[in-house]
Amino acid sequence: MLYPGREHAFLGATESGKTWLALACVTAELIAAHHVVYIHFEEPDPGSTIERLQRIGVPDSAILSHFHFVAPTRPMRRGWLDDLVAMQPTLVVLDGVNEAMTLQGVKIDMEGWAVFRRNVVVPFKAAGAAVAECDHIPMNSDPSRLDGYGTVHKGATLDGARFVLTNDTPFGRRGRGASHVFVTKDRPGYLRAEGKPTKVPGKTFLATLVVDDTPTAGPDFLTLYAPQNDEPVIGLADALDNTTDIVLTTIDAQPDHAVKSARTLFAALRQSGHQIRDELVRNALDDLVLARRLIEIPGARGARGYRTASASQPHTQEQNPA
Repeated sequence: MLYPGREHAFLGATESGKTWLALACVTAELIAAHHVVYIHFEEPDPGSTIERLQRIGVPDSAILSHFHFVAPTRPMRRGWLDDLVAMQPTLVVLDGVNEAMTLQGVKIDMEGWAVFRRNVVVPFKAAGAAVAECDHIPMNSDPSRLDGYGTVHKGATLDGARFVLTNDTPFGRRGRGASHVFVTKDRPGYLRAEGKPTKVPGKTFLATLVVDDTPTAGPDFLTLYAPQNDEPVIGLADALDNTTDIVLTTIDAQPDHAVKSARTLFAALRQSGHQIRDELVRNALDDLVLARRLIEIPGARGARGYRTASASQPHTQEQNPA
């Protein structure tokens, strides 16, 4: 699922299953007797992570011998990673990227990301490890919208894959949770061949992640269900695909083919008779921006507006021959 020596991102809202997906990858490496480094910038204690691995079914012996949990409390300096790199891990998970950048004392922007990446990500990649960065969706200056891809992941630094998780059923103890996993960037291109394309350019439905902790559950605590060739793309993906079409059409119908904020868009959708959950609209906005069908523009009072990409293209007017 992850490419050796390349950089990946797991993105999604809080409790969307990013850590579960990362631990699924960790499990595969531990079972194969490979070293795994897990650097957690949000939890100081490994207890929760180890409990999850045990529930998945990883033997304690594999955890003790090949799982290396690190919880930094001070900025990492040159040389601190040398011992971890020397283990030649096949997988390195960085959990909580925004918190990591804050700890390092760099701004959460592209310049700060470049510094953090050079000091933390690149050494592991150079040693051949697949690096996976888990991060929740940050709120931006417009409180009505979520930035689904995170400031630090909007650049072209990812040479592996970017995964976006959308929760369908909440995860919890003694419950059965599920999230849908999409690939929105796949530089080598092998993952897309295993998934099903959606109507959004560049977005592929890869799998459904299920964590089943119900009393009647079988032995498979965590399962990734691949899409079947003879079944349509899941309903949530279809709903999101339909929403992107509606959102794009609605924005294109506004003056100047633009809206000044997500709130303005919500109002325009209601006036058009569309009853769509705000979360689906926000996800559709993210997908359309990623696909370059919408362009983000400054809105009123610090909000973020949107204009259709076709309206932003320069136009040349034919002159009638004299």
